[in-house]
Amino acid sequence: MNKIIYLLIGLLFVACTGRKSEPQQMVEAFPVEKSLFAEKVKVEEVFSLSKMLCKENNLFVSDVRNNENLIHQYSLPDFKCVYKGGFKGQAEDEFQIFPVFCNTPANKVYIWGYTMFSIKSFTLDNAGQLSFEKKYDLPMSSDIYNDMHIVRDSILVINEVNQLTIKKISLNNQQVIGEIKFKKDEHNEPFFCEDTGYMAANDSLIIYAYRYKKQVDIYNIDDMKLEKRLIGDEVAPHIVLYDPESTVYRNFGLFAGKEFFYVRCPGKWGTEKGCSVEVFDYSGHSIAKYELDVMLSTLTIDEQNRVIYGYNGEIFEDGFLKYSF
Repeated sequence: MNKIIYLLIGLLFVACTGRKSEPQQMVEAFPVEKSLFAEKVKVEEVFSLSKMLCKENNLFVSDVRNNENLIHQYSLPDFKCVYKGGFKGQAEDEFQIFPVFCNTPANKVYIWGYTMFSIKSFTLDNAGQLSFEKKYDLPMSSDIYNDMHIVRDSILVINEVNQLTIKKISLNNQQVIGEIKFKKDEHNEPFFCEDTGYMAANDSLIIYAYRYKKQVDIYNIDDMKLEKRLIGDEVAPHIVLYDPESTVYRNFGLFAGKEFFYVRCPGKWGTEKGCSVEVFDYSGHSIAKYELDVMLSTLTIDEQNRVIYGYNGEIFEDGFLKYSF
């Protein structure tokens, strides 16, 4: 009889230890929390920035104010303007829409905006010179592309706003090779849907931070399946349809670095005065939380030199905001 009991206990132990851990877990306390204050870096150029990209001691920015110099490139850390150009027009080398930099772990610069359905790639040499490499055609779509990332040199990962879908597209043949669908609300207004959010990707994972829930999902990029879900104390959304002022926002954006990913969210000083940047490793562990004194409209992060570059034209129109962490 005792042998049977021991056998059952052994089988139960094997079953329990062989069981996969639940993908959902509470966000860990941040071991490092700091308040950071902006260093204002004045430049000679006058612009209104929409996007920023940091690559190999170069800062690329896109300007929505000037139709003749849509792109500026600055060397770092001296912020010397080494290039400005890009004309808005209908010629082949002109931008039909305002340019958007596609984030990528590769040492390349991908730019969308020459046409609605194409991306051009540029190589970046040691001197910071860009050279055109290739043009990629995109599949025709009536949706709005957002959070564009290029991984493994030939895979585009995008967040389709209206469909609430993350799509993985082969740039070699324009075929959709994977997707993650999120639930739409009955009112079907994408901006106010409970599951709308921000996406970032690297060669291995896709990260999704929800706009109205303190929640971050981590997906495997190969099979597009959920690996881990990080949840905070404010998961229940507070959404007032068609009223963005009364709606409560939990996250404002997402950035994928080589070592960590960074979630931009409301800060302790309130959304009008500042924001927070929460840092996680790709296993979902909390690394650090930085309180910034300015709400940034756009940012990029230089992990190697531990610097956040940002912009807010209402606070400082004459250049950049720089945070060392």
